[in-house]
Amino acid sequence: MEDMIDKNDILSFAHYKKGRPFTGSFKGMRYRIVMEKAADEDDTDKFRVDTWPEPLCFEKTKEDMITTQRFSFTEDGYDDVIRYLNEMKGSYKI
Repeated sequence: MEDMIDKNDILSFAHYKKGRPFTGSFKGMRYRIVMEKAADEDDTDKFRVDTWPEPLCFEKTKEDMITTQRFSFTEDGYDDVIRYLNEMKGSYKI
């Protein structure tokens, strides 16, 4: 069976409610997940997921090397984050 990223790899949904980012890596792909607060009252909170190739950390990676995707800040959105990371991991194989 192929390795997959799952809930044990990205911390619990409750962790992100605190607004702190989480970073991880998987076979050549680095990733960062954080909650983005709604910009205005017509907007909603979102998961922001950034992916980029290893080896550098988020802060040291050139912006054009980072791919960003946003998902609703809900349990369903949390599941979407996991699916997205598993889709993206093949893009960064070492």
